[in-house]
Formats: sequence, C-alpha cells, structure tokens
Amino acid sequence: MSQEFFDPELFADFIAEAKEHLETIEPNLLELEKAPDNLALLNDIFRPMHSLKGASGFLGLNRINQLAHKSENILDELRKGTMVVTPEIMDVILASTDALRQMIDNLESTNAEGEVQIDHIMAQIEAIMAGETTPAPAPQAAAAPQAPAEQEAAPEVTAEAPAEVAAEVVAEVPANDLAPAPESVASDHAADAAPETPTMTGKEWVLTLPQLPTYALTAFGEGHLKDFIDESNDTIESLNNALLDLEENPVGRDELVNDIFRFFHNMKGNSGIIGYNELNALTHEAETLLNNVRQGKITPTHELIDLLLLVVDVLEAQVQRINIESGTASPVDLTPVIKQLQAAQTGGPISLPQELLDAQSVNGAEAPEQEAEAVEEPAAAAPQAEHPPVEVVMPTIIPVGAEGDDADAFRVTVRQQMEIIHAALETLKKDGGHKDSIDAIYRCLVAVKNACGFMGFDEIKVYAERTAGIVDQGRISGIDFGLMVDLLEQEVAIINDMVQQALEAPAAPAAATPAEATAPAAPNQPAAPAAALAQPAAPVAKPAAQAQSKPAPAAAAPAKPAAPAAKPAAPAAKPAAAAKPAAPQGAAPGAENHKGSSTIRVDHERLDHLMNLIGELIINRNRYTLIARSLEDSGHDVDISQVAQSLSETTYAMARISDDLQDTIMKVRMVPVSSVFSRFPRLVRDLSRKSGKEVDLIMEGEETELDKSVVEVIGDPLVHLIRNSVDHGIEAEDVRVAAGKPPKGKVTLRAFHKGNSVAIEIEDDGKGIDPAKMREVAVRKGIITPEEAGQMDDRESLELIFAPGFSSAEKITDISGRGVGMDVVRTNIKNLKGSVSTYSEVGKGTRFTLSLPLTLAIIDALMVNVSGQMYAIPLDAVSETTKIEAERLTDVKGRKAVTLRGEVLGVVELSEMLGLPRTDPLPDVLSVVVIHDNDRRLGLVVDRLLERQEIVIKPLGAYLGDLKGISGATIMGDGSVILILDPHEVYLMATSKASSMGPGDQLKQQNAARL
Repeated sequence: MSQEFFDPELFADFIAEAKEHLETIEPNLLELEKAPDNLALLNDIFRPMHSLKGASGFLGLNRINQLAHKSENILDELRKGTMVVTPEIMDVILASTDALRQMIDNLESTNAEGEVQIDHIMAQIEAIMAGETTPAPAPQAAAAPQAPAEQEAAPEVTAEAPAEVAAEVVAEVPANDLAPAPESVASDHAADAAPETPTMTGKEWVLTLPQLPTYALTAFGEGHLKDFIDESNDTIESLNNALLDLEENPVGRDELVNDIFRFFHNMKGNSGIIGYNELNALTHEAETLLNNVRQGKITPTHELIDLLLLVVDVLEAQVQRINIESGTASPVDLTPVIKQLQAAQTGGPISLPQELLDAQSVNGAEAPEQEAEAVEEPAAAAPQAEHPPVEVVMPTIIPVGAEGDDADAFRVTVRQQMEIIHAALETLKKDGGHKDSIDAIYRCLVAVKNACGFMGFDEIKVYAERTAGIVDQGRISGIDFGLMVDLLEQEVAIINDMVQQALEAPAAPAAATPAEATAPAAPNQPAAPAAALAQPAAPVAKPAAQAQSKPAPAAAAPAKPAAPAAKPAAPAAKPAAAAKPAAPQGAAPGAENHKGSSTIRVDHERLDHLMNLIGELIINRNRYTLIARSLEDSGHDVDISQVAQSLSETTYAMARISDDLQDTIMKVRMVPVSSVFSRFPRLVRDLSRKSGKEVDLIMEGEETELDKSVVEVIGDPLVHLIRNSVDHGIEAEDVRVAAGKPPKGKVTLRAFHKGNSVAIEIEDDGKGIDPAKMREVAVRKGIITPEEAGQMDDRESLELIFAPGFSSAEKITDISGRGVGMDVVRTNIKNLKGSVSTYSEVGKGTRFTLSLPLTLAIIDALMVNVSGQMYAIPLDAVSETTKIEAERLTDVKGRKAVTLRGEVLGVVELSEMLGLPRTDPLPDVLSVVVIHDNDRRLGLVVDRLLERQEIVIKPLGAYLGDLKGISGATIMGDGSVILILDPHEVYLMATSKASSMGPGDQLKQQNAARL
C-alpha cells in the first residue's frame, strides 16, 4: 500500500508504536536467553512482533512486514515447543530487531525503509526453520519447519516425480505432519500461514459458542459498568501473568495460588453485584477448583494451567460482551467450560473441554480432507473448501429492472457490489492470497467509485477511490490480504454508511421495504451484513450488530471487524475522520518528514488540569478588562489606591496561574528515562559476547523523569560511555580472578534527582583510569606539554579523556579505542546545558556522572552585573554568594585563591574570563559568586549582585556561533537580551592556559548584547 493514501499522523503513530514494540522485544529476548523455558517471555516477544507485522503490512511497508513475518514464524515454533532456544536463534532474532529498528529509523527520517540488508537474515531464519542450522528437538517437530523451505519444490515432486520418489518423500515425513502439507504448497501466503492453521485457540473457540439472549445488568449507571470493566481487565491481566508464573515454577507457590484464588473470588463478587450470571457462575467454579489446589487436593500441572487459561480467555470474551451505553450483556453458553471445571473438582480428568478438543482436531486434521473432497465435489463441499467460489453471492440475487429512477439504480448497484465484497472478504479470511477475491474487491470498489461519480457524490467517490487504491497497491506488492481484512471491512462499512446517508438526505428511499423482505433470505451467508445498505440507519443498527455477532462457526472471526458497521448512529464522524488521509493524496509521499518522536503520551488528568488553568486565565483576563473599563468610566474621579489594589490582586492571581501553568506544561513534557535505558541490556549483551567478557548490567531509577527533548538526545552519549566501560573498564575474566574480583563484571546505570537537575551515572567495577598513564599518553600524542602535565593533578588528568583524538587503549577494537566518542559525549551534554564528571580509582572502577537539567526551556538564574553588562548564571550551579576582602586573596601556582571556611577556593574575575574591559578598579570588598561544577568550586568576581529571576532560554543561533563560556541568551521584560553563562565551561576556561576570550569571541558577545 502506498504512503500517499495516509496522512503523516498515521505514520507517526506507527513509528512511535513500532519503537515501543522493539523496546519491549529486545529486553525480553535477553531474558529469554537466560531462561529459555519461560513461555510467558516467549508470548511477550511474540505479541509485539505480530503487531509489528500486521501494522507494517497494513501500511504497505513490505520489507518490514516480510522480516517481521519471518521472525514471527520462528517465534511461533519456539512457543509451540517444536524448536528450542539456542544462541544461533537468539542471534538471528536480535539481528532481525536491529534491521527492523534501522528501517523504522529510516522511515522516520527519509519516509522510506531504506536499503537495509535483510535478505541474509531471512535466509538464515529459513535455514533454521528447515533444520539446516539448528536441529529441532524431535523428529515430528523437525518436519514442520521444513514445509516453508520446500513449498516450491513440493509441487514438482507430486506432479512430475516417479511414484517411488514420491513415496520416499512421504515416508520421510511423520504421519502427524502430513495434514498441513496441502496448505504448505498451496501458495506462498498459505505456506507462510501454515504454522497457525493446525489448532484452534481458546479465544477462537469461544467465538463459536452459541449466544444467549441479551439481558439488562443491575449496574448503577455507566460509571459503575466502566469501573467493572476496567477492574476486570486488570484482573484478567493479573491472572494471565500469575498462571504463567505458576506453570513455570509450580512447586512451593502457595502465596501465588492464593493470589490466583483471590483474583477469581473478587471477579465472582463483582460480577454478582452487576447481575452478570454467566460470568458469576464461571468464576465460582474456577474459584472452587483453585480452592482444591490451595488445600493440596490437586497439583498444579500443565493441563490445569491450560484449563484455567481457557477460563481466563472466556472471562475476557464475556467482559467484552458488555454494552456500557445500554447496560446490557450478550453472553454465550459456557456449559462446556463449566462442566469441565466441575469434573476436575470431583477428581475427574483435568483437560480442556472435549468440544474444544474436537474443534481443534477438526480444524487441524480434517481440513486437508475437506480440501481434497472439494477438488472432487466442488458443489457439495463449497463451504469447507480452501477457496469458496465467489459465486456464492450471484448478482442475480438482487432483483433488477424495476428501478424507478437513478437513485434506485444507484442503490441496487452499490448493494450488489457490497454483497460481492463481503463474500470476497470472507474468502480472504481463510486464504489471504486468493487472487480472484482480491480482484473482485478491486473491481467492485471501482464500480462504486464510478457510480458515486455519476450521482455527484464526490466525497464518497474520493473515499471509494482511496480504498480501491489501497487494494491495488496490495495486489501489486503481493502482501497477504489476510492482514488487511479488518481494515477493508471497516472501510467498506464507512462507504456503506456514507452512501446510506447520501441517499437519505433528499428523501427516505422507497425501496426500503423490498430490501427488508429480501435481506433475511440468507441470514447465514457471509455477505449478510451488506443487506443493511437498503435499510434506514436507525432501525437497522441493533439487528446488524446482532447479525454480525452470530457468525457461522466456519467464520467466527468476523465478529470483531464488523464493529464499525454496527454504529451508524454517528456516521458523519467516520467520513469526516476518513477525509483526513485523503487530503495528502495529491502531494508527493515524501513531501513531509514523519517524526514519530514528536508525540508524547499524556495522562488525561493533566490535560484536564490545563483546561482548568486556561479557564482561570480567561477569568483573570476579564478582570483586567473590568479594571480598564472602570478607569474609562470614572473620568477624573479615580481612586488610585483602589485601582492599584485591584491591579496588584489581579497580577498576583496571574502570577499564580502562570506558575501553575508552567509547572503543568513541564510535567506534560516529562518522560521516564526507561525509554532510553531499555536499549542498553541488548547493547551490553552484544558487547559482552564480542569482547568475550561476562558482564552484567544493573539499571536503577528507570522511572526518573526528564524533559522529552533531553531524553531524545542522551541516548548516544550513554552508548559511548557504556561501550567504553565494557571494552576498556571491565577486565578479562582471568585478570579479574587474579585480582580477587568476581569473574563476571558489573556495569551500573542509574538515574536520580539531584537538586533541580537529574544525574545519570555509569559505573563499572573494572580496572579504573590511571592518571599517570593519562598524562603520559597526552604528552606522547601532543595534546599537552610535559610542563603542563607536571602541573596537573589527578582530577585534571582524568579530564584528558574528553580531549579530541585521545585514547589510552592499547589496541583498537571494533567496539572502541579509536579516540572518538568521549569528546562527542561532552559536546552533546554541553549542548543540553549539562556537564560530565569523572571519578576513578585504580583497580576498583570508574564512574561517569552526567548532570542534566530537568528542562531546556525555563530555568532559575542569578542576575549579575559585569563591566556594565548584565549576565545570568544558572541558579543550579550557584553554591553561594559572598563578600570577600581583596587583601585576603593569595597566589597559588599563578592563580588567585582564598581560604573560605577552611577550604581553598580558586577566584577569577569574570570580566577577565569574558574578555571585557574593566570599567572601575577592583573595590576593597569583592562581590563573589561561588559556582560548582559537580564537586569542584570556583569563585567568580562580579561588579554587582542583582536579583534572582526565572528566565526563558533561547539559543544564540548560527550567526553568533559557539561563544566560550556562554550557553544561550534570554529576553528580559524591557526587551533587552541577556547572555547566560555556562558554569562548566567557565570552570574549564579558568583552569586552562587560554582562560580568556579572543577578539572574535568578544566581538560576537558584543553583537549578542546589542540584539
């Protein structure tokens, strides 16, 4: 499907969700490598990969879709137990996630997937699936993965090879694996889907259960039902997790069994309160069974977990059948499940209900036989065939020839096309590659488009044309239309609603009655929902919903996709929303950059609070208007004191509202650093394997929040620091053991609040950094002179690691050691108005600390006057302000210093650092601002201390470039521009040999001050 059919918001949402999926997959893969038998982890990996496959297929991102599909297949084999987790499988799946991430990044930056090499990854997955690289654990399991690899060769063997060869081929495949063979050679799409066809899942089986009459619940309004549904969903999630945990470790889990019992007990009580009888009965039986487990009468087994997980699936389906608006429930008959629970309670066999087992055997074993019969007797076996003929809905079932006008002819034409489309969609649910059905859908949509154009329904014409374009692009790209059935059903339902609305606008259609008489004629046919087209919207809403919620057993899945057709009460909203994707149709697909990172998920309560603040702001604005009006009306009789009091009160209220508004906006922009941290377990795992070192990554404070703009930028600096810690910091295993350390190294990544900033530490327990070696290497590389090296203390020596081109590595690896990276780290952190500090102890380890502002937008600052100009110093960097007598200053190694409360404090004149002329001689008592750069302090001599202010940070821009010691600028209330000092860089300037600005920097600063 082409990108031109979707607006940028759709791709932005996809990119954001795809990144979330990958962030979920990678950590779980690393955990799976440590616990390969953890089925819950496999499910947690499979689900986001499946979602990624579906979403990319829907958007026509074929390369992403193909790779995700291959990865999903191998994950499915792992889930079924036909393959076991091995290092080779983990490597190829991780390589797949890397390639997916790269393609998604390309999509975000260039609107295209890019030329990422995925063929070798897909080939490796196919080889593993075929048993060429990683043998399967059992013979019957080994044959199943071979089906995809042989899907092209198999037809040739059966068609042309001698009978002896064919017999040998069949003999090599166990009997259990013969069933899926017809599906695996039918088509490429069928082969891809083969692993999913043998068995019916519990959720699918629940959809086939008979529906019971709808009845009203005894809830106290919509709010009560919403609370019940929310709590039930939480309980269902907890039950799933707890049951999977119990299956993994069933011994000695009394507390976990008690938790599961309480979950069922709570749900039983809640369902009884609202009068949901079926749910109450089911949870009662499950609770009784769990009570036997608590008492030790029944032992937790895989069969018991299977049964209870089925119960959870049924609970979820029942909760979804609650209609909040009407306060009713539409349950299904749960007798098979309840009987099975009762049998297990009385000592009977613990297994899934026989009805489900029968359905699974029919779905898995008898389907091929039905297909074989369909070849011989197509007329008799049409409902069970792989490709039911589209002729099941013949155009002749719609009476034609009696149309009174164009509107009648249009109605009959569209209804006929809709009948054919619905039949084709039912076929595609069984085989997503059925070409005749795909072509039929395209032709019908084109016919609807042309008919709408003839009638002058331009909006419907555009929508039908867009949907036809989606189908056409899918045909060209060859994707599995099984992924698009839900989408197409929704699109067709919207077109249906739009047509109905257009026809009803002039007058009620006269053909409604014949249509109503015709519609029930074939209630069990897949195309039945299309009959709603010829009926008025209001009366047909509920019958349509009921008809769709009772599909035939062979087509149980349509219940969910049909939802849009059951909501014609607000049809106008759908076309309006749908008009959005159609808008950019004429524009080039690459005209805009789709930025997935430009979205933030916000708690609705924060938005509600913002709305309240806006309301208060409007009220306060009106108070100013009233004050102005009273002044106009009073003329010369103005009570100045009363006006001043009113202005003061209103100003105070405005200040309070603006502070609250600022605080709320800052909270909206805050996101947890876990979004960045989540990528590093994978990074450490890969680095550990490359370097041959065993390394554990410990993450702390992942819930710490930072401004989103900061979180987006700190990823690369952290990658550099962690790579250096693993490659340079952590020693080899034999070296660690000889030094008395554990053989496995440890890297700790932690985040925490530190005053009005956030600190992120990267700490390792490696060999540390030797300051003497740092000075020696720096001299050898010409970074510093021997004289400068002699004057450096150990702390300053550690700072050399951030010098461009500096590396103390004895050998260069593909991980690090080339002398690039650490200077980039400092530059990136400086751009964030932050700082980097290093602490190291030889033989014990190294710690890098990043100090980052909570936000890049607004900060508190101390205003000072230097040489007649005002400057702002970020308050976070100010330790204190003080007055010092000039005579107390002494010289220490050519620098001014003073002893302040027992501590030697270096002192510099800020005017000298900034290259400003001194307007007056130094006074006898100096005004000093003591700033700190992490745990280092420096005194800055200023002319005058002013007030503390909240300022808005503005960048200097390309014209002024990078001014030494200046991090940005702010605009004052009178319009003047004030420069903001960078405390970290000022400290470095004070301790370096080039401590003052050059003439060019002075000129830039003067230009900035004049802006």
